[in-house]
Amino acid sequence: MSELLHPFAGKGTGQRIALLRAIREHGSISAAARQCQLSYKAAWQHIDNINNLSPQPLVARLTGGKGGGGTRLTALGEQLLDAWEKTGVALQAGSMQERQTLALLGRLAVRTSARNQLAGEISHIQRGAVNDTITLRLPGGSQLQAQITRESCDELALHEGGHAIALIKASWITLALPQAAAQVAIANRLPGKVGRITAGLVNSEVIVTLPGGYSLCAMVDNDSLASLAIAVDDAVCALFSSQSVILGILD
Repeated sequence: MSELLHPFAGKGTGQRIALLRAIREHGSISAAARQCQLSYKAAWQHIDNINNLSPQPLVARLTGGKGGGGTRLTALGEQLLDAWEKTGVALQAGSMQERQTLALLGRLAVRTSARNQLAGEISHIQRGAVNDTITLRLPGGSQLQAQITRESCDELALHEGGHAIALIKASWITLALPQAAAQVAIANRLPGKVGRITAGLVNSEVIVTLPGGYSLCAMVDNDSLASLAIAVDDAVCALFSSQSVILGILD
């Protein structure tokens, strides 16, 4: 049994499960962050990654109310916490739904230096003599392309209908307004809305919310951000090369 539980027992998973519990208890990111001894920014980073690694968001932001709204777990988030509490029983004799929910826990254990981690289904593989182009479909309909060597594609045993995780550094993403983005020749143009802007002295962190609840983090220098003149809820496109995407799988 300990071997079966190992994929779900990493430090990263435990910390994120604790954050999900605190969100369910308080309905507030700031309160949950304090309980988990995380900064507000770190808590949001965990939530963005949790949502991106799940086929559907586990955490939803509410609008309105005191302080501009709160945060709650989605139905899938509630299912995941319930499954975590009875992991041993579910692994041995759980229903198919419980086993599928538990499979999400393995994704939450992924920890990398890449700010963006997006899980999706491989919808197409275009073979090349040296490099293959992989199209990954994200929940919500967005698609992104990754170009990797044919050797890497074979080694990972990637196939259409399979699943993979795309890793993209925040500094590899450029932002543009929709009309300007349409004129740029680049493999990946993901439309969305500005979710959050965290200003820094030289660079600012911009979170772009994609359809389906996924999000991308872009690190933008302040001069470029000023020229874009964007604010929360404005439409924007995230641009990045297919060669800037690293693909991974969960064995």
